Amino acid sequence: MQEYIKSLQSEGTSKRIVRDFRELAHYAYVFDIEHYKSQLELEEAGKLQSIGDVILHYCTSGCREGIDPSNLFETENYLSKYPDVKASGLNPMVHCFKFGMNERRFSMDNIHFMRKMADIKRAEKSIENSIIDDLKGKRVGVFLHIFYPELGETIASYLKNIPCRIDVFISTKEDSIQILKHIFSQVDNAQKVEVRHFSNIGRDVAPFIVGFKDEIPNYDLILKLHSKKSPHSNALSGWFLHCLDNLIGSKTIAATNLKALQSPDIGIVYPVENYALSLGIKHDSCWGHEDGNYTKASPFLKRFNLDHITRDSQFRFPTGTMFWCKPDLLRPILDWNLSWHDFDEEGGQIDGTIAHSIERLIGLSTTEICNQKLLTTYCGYFLSKQHLTDKSIIEGRNKLKIQGFEKVIQFKSKELDPDWSLKNNTNPKSLHIHWVIPNFTPGLGGHMTIFRTIDYLERCGHQCTIWVHSELKGNDKPSRLSSLHKRVIDQAFIPLKTDQVYMLGNNQDDLDRVSGDIVIATDRMSTYPVLGMKKFQKRFYFVQDYEAYFFARGSSSILTEQSYASENNFSCICASPWLKQKMESFGNSAISFPLAVDHDVYHPDNTQKRSSHAIAFYVRRSTPRRLYELGLLALRALFDLGDYFEIITFGETDLPDLGIPVKVKHAGILEADDLANLYRQCTVGFVLSGTNYSLVPNEMMACGLPVVDIDAEHTRVSYQPETAVLAKATPADLASALSLLLNDSTFRARTTRAGLAATEHLNWDSSNKLVEAYIQESLPSAPTSQHLEPAVPLVTIVVPVYNGGAMLRAVVESCLAQDLDQPFEVLLIDSESSDGCLDGLPEDERLRLHKIRKKDFGHGRTRNLGVKLARGEYVAFITQDAIPANRMWLMNLIAPLQKDPGVAGVFGCHMAHTTHGQLTAHDLDQHFNRWIFRSHRQPIELEVGRQTSNGVVSSHERFYSDNNSCLRKSICETLPLPDVVYGEDQLWAREILRRGYKKAYASTAVVRHSHEYGFRETVIRANTEWHFYNQLLGEKLPSTKQEVLQMIERSCANDKKAQELYPDITNDDLISRRRLHFARACGYYLAAKGHGSLRP
Repeated sequence: MQEYIKSLQSEGTSKRIVRDFRELAHYAYVFDIEHYKSQLELEEAGKLQSIGDVILHYCTSGCREGIDPSNLFETENYLSKYPDVKASGLNPMVHCFKFGMNERRFSMDNIHFMRKMADIKRAEKSIENSIIDDLKGKRVGVFLHIFYPELGETIASYLKNIPCRIDVFISTKEDSIQILKHIFSQVDNAQKVEVRHFSNIGRDVAPFIVGFKDEIPNYDLILKLHSKKSPHSNALSGWFLHCLDNLIGSKTIAATNLKALQSPDIGIVYPVENYALSLGIKHDSCWGHEDGNYTKASPFLKRFNLDHITRDSQFRFPTGTMFWCKPDLLRPILDWNLSWHDFDEEGGQIDGTIAHSIERLIGLSTTEICNQKLLTTYCGYFLSKQHLTDKSIIEGRNKLKIQGFEKVIQFKSKELDPDWSLKNNTNPKSLHIHWVIPNFTPGLGGHMTIFRTIDYLERCGHQCTIWVHSELKGNDKPSRLSSLHKRVIDQAFIPLKTDQVYMLGNNQDDLDRVSGDIVIATDRMSTYPVLGMKKFQKRFYFVQDYEAYFFARGSSSILTEQSYASENNFSCICASPWLKQKMESFGNSAISFPLAVDHDVYHPDNTQKRSSHAIAFYVRRSTPRRLYELGLLALRALFDLGDYFEIITFGETDLPDLGIPVKVKHAGILEADDLANLYRQCTVGFVLSGTNYSLVPNEMMACGLPVVDIDAEHTRVSYQPETAVLAKATPADLASALSLLLNDSTFRARTTRAGLAATEHLNWDSSNKLVEAYIQESLPSAPTSQHLEPAVPLVTIVVPVYNGGAMLRAVVESCLAQDLDQPFEVLLIDSESSDGCLDGLPEDERLRLHKIRKKDFGHGRTRNLGVKLARGEYVAFITQDAIPANRMWLMNLIAPLQKDPGVAGVFGCHMAHTTHGQLTAHDLDQHFNRWIFRSHRQPIELEVGRQTSNGVVSSHERFYSDNNSCLRKSICETLPLPDVVYGEDQLWAREILRRGYKKAYASTAVVRHSHEYGFRETVIRANTEWHFYNQLLGEKLPSTKQEVLQMIERSCANDKKAQELYPDITNDDLISRRRLHFARACGYYLAAKGHGSLRP
């Protein structure tokens, strides 16, 4: 190449071209001569005889014409993605390799490249049944090398997707045999499981080729996998799951790949390589960077007369040695008769071993000896969490703004599945009703209407849950409780009984973990998550306006109209007769309820003097349907008529000068009592509604204030005749209507009386009674209860019991009322209770009781007994004073275990008992929904370097609470909870993390569990906590007088901040808390002085 550059210089080629050529000469491996020439006219292509000619052509004209050097670089795509490069006129490939990659700018994203290069691009569900017929009479063997036993559960969960009976052969370490036998014996389609241990030689290849040499030929098809962690390679990050997802990620994926393998000319199907890996292979050659792989493969090449395969040859091979194949193509390698002695002892090598050579030879044996093809597959893309995250990042480069729809458009509609739960827990007298609402701030009338309806339904005995959508940013945050929204509701709107107020996550998984009886959408955007929530009896739409009118005709209005489509099967609850008509025009069933009036607030008061010329003007510039500009023009026109009047605006703060030469007062956003006083003082209410009317007109009329609005279809239908004065929507006609009311006292009085009469019987309970009746009428009939044969439970809920009191019954009843599509059982382990707590418990075949002696109880010991007695695959632990907060608790608690087989344990969220104080509730919220939530958005997993017997585990990483937890039984049987008097949960969590397992937090698996200890108990518990940290964790809590005093002041300062949020926290409460903070400090200080000990 140097000679070529010299010739360019001697020919007077421009310095820029020579500079670019010199740069690209370093990356000549990226160029594919034939691929390049195929994009040119024949005559032009015929002039390119060497790699130098191709690089020169690209530098002089190809880069400007959009010619791609190879499949590894797309010229136009790079320039489109990075317009600054295009504007600079730089050679795009030069920029990419010299600057772009360091700036993480690539020609192609991974998912773009893999989709382009994969032979199998999508899974075909239609072939699931045919592949079952194809596999009849065929033997399928699965060969696994599991060096990391903590990945065994993950692999086992994927094997269940293979659509036929399989034999499983596993190579592993000696100390992992029993746990892997147990794990894989649970794979339903595995008719044979054989686990062998071998020395750590030859990575995954020697156990396969040598250890199972005699088994491989016995099968018609084989799947080879291994537990892979690649700390040495960023290019292989996520490769293990990439392979599993694309080989056997679902039944459809497995069937698609197996169908391809039925073709007589296809020998191997393996996962497509990502962009970085493919680039590396081209850079190093197929044999790798060093000569070792080729050298060690040479005897094989000679034996089979493959002399044409050279060090620089390009060929396909199953990168990473995970693949489906026909065993016959492995026969040449098996006949090579390698032994254990031919393989290298494991020493962390990343290349140059006989195992790495065989990885390549598998591909050559397929194509050069057996004359078959290798196919790459990428049909598991839609399952890949990593690549879906990549897609989200890619889409983030061009963030669409569609009036909020961009926040919810990712949710997919699901058909309702009212019978999904094994037990129907619906009680018509106490329905579990879920509301999905937009975010809110104080003063919003639409939200007030929603909360009033919730309040009424609660008083009818129903249980309401509120989900605030689109408030969690990004896709990595699951749903969680929101004390902020609960506080705003109670303080700025109306106190509600429910404390089940959540922010809704942005993933489909978040929707799958919501269940109840009724779910209600409340705005255009909420319809998307509601339509994705399938675990309900019925969906409703609480319609307070025709939102398609909020936007110009475009994407937003079209998407809004689609939210009303009859195929969504919403039953619509409408806030006016006009909206009812609109919903029925779409083919929906609907009712309407009148916007009512709180007569305790909005009523006449003859003692208040009413002005004769004041106009109350409702202004919300941020809400175009309130027609601010038209109203302003009408008021200016009123002035031109010669009327004397003044204007009092309300509904918005910081209004500018209205530009009208009259007295103006901006009252801003007012509380209800102040609004009523305003209405009783003014002469005319001026409230314009471009769509559905608001709460304001009825409240005005109830205070004796006549109203002017526009004359339109929606107002004529919604107002009773002769109540509001309706005028054509022109400045002049509205001004005339205002003038008439200001100047004609007889007309004003008649209109006032009509308004008072129309609103006299409007009250919220009457309106909401219509809503409750409609919900009951629309509720599907409960399915006939069927007697279910006893089945092996998926989950066992273990509750250690000792004198559990009356609360135990509430705990058991809540556990038995859980919504789940699999059987579960409740196991009480009683330690000689004497308070009668076991009497009167529900009679249910799912409830079991096991009794032990009081002296045999131990926190870890008794829970290990629970694991032993449990029949479920998962074992949930709660305590006798921890009450599941809703019917979704168990479903959410086991979800991380079901989703990720690498998760060994899950703990859930705690909230305070309803009888405990606000400070206690605030403490729990700060702990779980702030500190824990922030650090546990994804399951916790230590990096490989910390997966040791003494690996450092931080406090947030090991935090775990057995008051509300669930573990995988198979793991706990080999890693039992420590038999200690205190802190067994934290110690167990630390141990599973050190062993390479994951720990997860289920933010929506909520129990009510809190304590309000007295002074003495607080001292004792703090003393125990200090000794636990010191003796079993090797950590120091505050010890000196100065440290514990500082701790007291910090805690008191936090309580003071809480009081600012919750004014009902009294100064007496703060004094009581200071005393308890002092008690805790005493416990620490005394422990540090050698007093006390670990206590149960």
